[in-house]
Amino acid sequence: MSSHINLTFLCFIMGMVLANLALAMPYYPNKIMNSHDVVDLYGKPKIISASKVSVCIITYQHANFIEKCLESVVNQEVNFDYEIILGEDHSQDETVQIVKRYADAYPNLIKAYVRQQNLGAKQNFLNCFLQCRGEYVVNIEGDDYWTDSCKLQKQADFLDNHLTASACFHNAEIIFEDGSERPTQLVNSPNQALWTHTVDFFKEKETWFMATASVMMRRELVNPLPSWFKDCKSGDIPMYIILAERGPIGYIPEIMSVYRKHLGGQSYTDSIKSKEFLLNRIYMYTVLNEYTNKKYNEFVNPILADYHEMLIHCDEYRWNLKQKKRHFLLAYRLQTNQNLKTYFKLLRKNLFLQIVNYGRIFLNQLR
Repeated sequence: MSSHINLTFLCFIMGMVLANLALAMPYYPNKIMNSHDVVDLYGKPKIISASKVSVCIITYQHANFIEKCLESVVNQEVNFDYEIILGEDHSQDETVQIVKRYADAYPNLIKAYVRQQNLGAKQNFLNCFLQCRGEYVVNIEGDDYWTDSCKLQKQADFLDNHLTASACFHNAEIIFEDGSERPTQLVNSPNQALWTHTVDFFKEKETWFMATASVMMRRELVNPLPSWFKDCKSGDIPMYIILAERGPIGYIPEIMSVYRKHLGGQSYTDSIKSKEFLLNRIYMYTVLNEYTNKKYNEFVNPILADYHEMLIHCDEYRWNLKQKKRHFLLAYRLQTNQNLKTYFKLLRKNLFLQIVNYGRIFLNQLR
């Protein structure tokens, strides 16, 4: 009886292990056993040489866009080998079918991972990034695309010729998906600096001058990533600062990609009303400040103060005066150039206006 129970338990454990392995297996064309050992669909060993460039694509609910993205990637004109690591994050539209079709058509180029459950954009990216073997890595989301068939060649040549550069990026066109006719907008202005350093990222609260699909980086400089990276909701900002700490980031003044802005997508304006978003931003800039040995305190502290001020007005703290006071005091401690008397005046004014506003809402509900 005891041996029968033990055998049943052993079978259960083996089943759980195999189920977890299945979640991580790619769809086509290869099953990745580790970063170097590959077998084909029939389990036969297959040798794949390291690529010059790894293109990391993450996609979710992109049925209307993913084909254009993939076409722009598979049709790159290069004099080196490159690979495409594609993470499909359990979409409920036709994205999966399109991904499988391209993986079948380009078995030596595309390694597609079709997730059995939704991981979220950050974890999907990290899982794909771990499979990259190229000297350089490029990231692109499934709703964006490249407009220059020589993009990879130009950026790889740039990094080959500028050995101290940690990464490079280029300009990108912004397309609005709300159907409106708007003048052409670009991510970068004509006076964009040719070289970007760590301090430049701390001069802005959010990084708007580097489109994700425009960046090519040296993989060795971000492999492995710090343990705290996975806890930051933003991937771009900490990634760029990690790179910039290891070398300047170069700019190529050419338009080589498109960044789509979608109707109904969550905007930064919406996010700053969320406690979860704001607390995570505070966490991110705090760990980045530690990571850079507090060399940029004069820029980081005002950023942290701004986020603490935003928390005073977030939806979750609407009636929580204790939390409002706490974040006000934290903001004041970080704002060395603010007069305490002025600060209290601003706080009293804001709280008074909020109380008046909530009173009006309450009275309207009673009517």
